[in-house]
Amino acid sequence: MLVIRLARTGKKKQAYFRIVVADKRRAVGAKFVEILGNYNPHEKKLELNQEKLNEYMKNGAQPSNTLAKILKKEGVKLPKWVYINERNRPAKKVVEEKPEPKKAEEATSDATEEVKSEEDTAVEEENPEAKEEKKEAPAEEKAEVVEESKEEVKDVKEAEKE
Repeated sequence: MLVIRLARTGKKKQAYFRIVVADKRRAVGAKFVEILGNYNPHEKKLELNQEKLNEYMKNGAQPSNTLAKILKKEGVKLPKWVYINERNRPAKKVVEEKPEPKKAEEATSDATEEVKSEEDTAVEEENPEAKEEKKEAPAEEKAEVVEESKEEVKDVKEAEKE
């Protein structure tokens, strides 16, 4: 079976490719049947003999996945039977970040938010107008709630140590 693929030429770090028709069983850099064109990946420039390409494809030559992608980008019409695998490489492993343990300050702020939210829901259930009164509560009451929550956090930490 014949395959149409890229054969690398050019210098080190200056890749240049020939578009060749070769036997599928042969190595990429080995003997080929015919040169159909060239591809310069640095300039994204494609030189191609369109007539010969179509002739080989009509006779069943299969383009490689990489060449098929390049031809598609250049606007060359490919037969419907040409399959392009868009995900040619395996997916990269995504490392999930572990959540960092909360510091004492963050823990106290979370505890105060929980206490406030519980009080808000209780007040709303009793009387919707009381919610507005709660917003106008003096700073002294708010300070008491924060102190109580700090004490609860200390109790929890002491229990964990034991």
